[in-house]
Amino acid sequence: MTTFVALGDSLTEGVGDPHPDYPNGWRGWAKLVADALGTHTEDAAYVNLALRGRRVAQVLEHQVPVVVRARPSLATVWAGGNDLLLPRVDVDVVAATLDAVVAAVAAPSTRVVVLTVPEVTVTPLLRRARPRVVAYNDRVRALAERRGATLVDVADLGRWGPDAFCVDRVHLNAWGHRLVAHRVADALGVGPVRGSRREAAPGHRPTAPRWAEEARWWTGAVVPHVWRWGTMAGRRDRREPKWAEPVPCVGRLAGREAASGLTP
Repeated sequence: MTTFVALGDSLTEGVGDPHPDYPNGWRGWAKLVADALGTHTEDAAYVNLALRGRRVAQVLEHQVPVVVRARPSLATVWAGGNDLLLPRVDVDVVAATLDAVVAAVAAPSTRVVVLTVPEVTVTPLLRRARPRVVAYNDRVRALAERRGATLVDVADLGRWGPDAFCVDRVHLNAWGHRLVAHRVADALGVGPVRGSRREAAPGHRPTAPRWAEEARWWTGAVVPHVWRWGTMAGRRDRREPKWAEPVPCVGRLAGREAASGLTP
């Protein structure tokens, strides 16, 4: 049996791509890739261990042991964004921890896919974080080459602004998830991914918001997020992974969507 395990944070959990029929209320790029994989491989199964707010060290501590025991055919690793949002962060430490994740997951029978972090620069405050994001992505590219992992570079997603991101400017929206799914599927040589493909340049470039609007966004969205996952509030979160046990890559839910004409 071919088993695909997805590790990471909210981006891989699927936050920003709402769907009431999926666990935790989100679908996301990983499920779209799983469905594409299922059209190419008989008896393919899917596990999604990703949870919102998780930092790389938490992925290493809580998600990697599951993968090591399962020894899947495919594992995707996308993490680091929550670390880079912290007021103080050592990029080298975060990258070294990600390297430990990839090293632990990698096995002769497991293909590992690693993704970079989008360089979101549409706002002044996020532009200030760009140097650490660029530095981290450089280290991700280097470790992927060193570990023999497949690299899916999505650093450029930030240029799409509101076309690919939710109003919080951090999470991908439904189309952003489809774009990532297409890129991962292309790297794996599987497809097609459900949903229209759109890689052309956006029809507009968002203008930088005024500082007052920027401050409201920062205090209303970013600061509470960082505080939650930097305190006991985040550590007390009892939310469970969407699929901690294997489910068919293309199962009854996917079939029902196709039959009903629901768009991905």
